[in-house]
Amino acid sequence: MQAIVETLFDAVYLISVITIGILMIRDSKGDTQFRLFGWMAVVLGAGDSFHLVPRAFALRTTGLENYTVPLGLGKWITSEIGMLMIPKTCAYVWTVLIGYFAMKQEGK
Repeated sequence: MQAIVETLFDAVYLISVITIGILMIRDSKGDTQFRLFGWMAVVLGAGDSFHLVPRAFALRTTGLENYTVPLGLGKWITSEIGMLMIPKTCAYVWTVLIGYFAMKQEGK
């Protein structure tokens, strides 16, 4: 059950944050604040993918214990502490959404 839920959460998160970031960069119309929000989202998603993609792959195949090197490298790159990853990710997504909706309210 953990493999399905966690993999689904990771996929939805990565796709959402990177897509929203790209939309913000594309639709910023020269507004530096929104362009920076967009780049923040893309960098966040790309950075987290170093940890989440190997983890999702490990959970869906032979297990975490068989992917210690990719998982260790991913954790080193993204610097996430166990279960603190989920609230951190939710906080980042909320921040990205605040910026995205602010941009849309300004008609960008």
